[in-house]
Amino acid sequence: MMWPPDGSILGWLFVNPIHLPTGARLWMLLPLVACVAAVYRATRSRDAREIPRAALFTFISIVVAMVLIAAAFYVLHMGVRRFL
Repeated sequence: MMWPPDGSILGWLFVNPIHLPTGARLWMLLPLVACVAAVYRATRSRDAREIPRAALFTFISIVVAMVLIAAAFYVLHMGVRRFL
């Protein structure tokens, strides 16, 4: 891998992606959820002072819901696997 000669690191990252360990890929969900929560709450709020608290609540809600959905699918998978 060569460093981009013209200094355009963003274009270089699209051609040569960063290789993350398997366990680290799941942690990339948190910044994505934070961005989604912030943008969603910024478009829904009437006052800028309520955005941080509402975005934090939305962030926590999304993460907890995704963990519960993943746990439910895991239990379903193990149940089906046990009976087959």
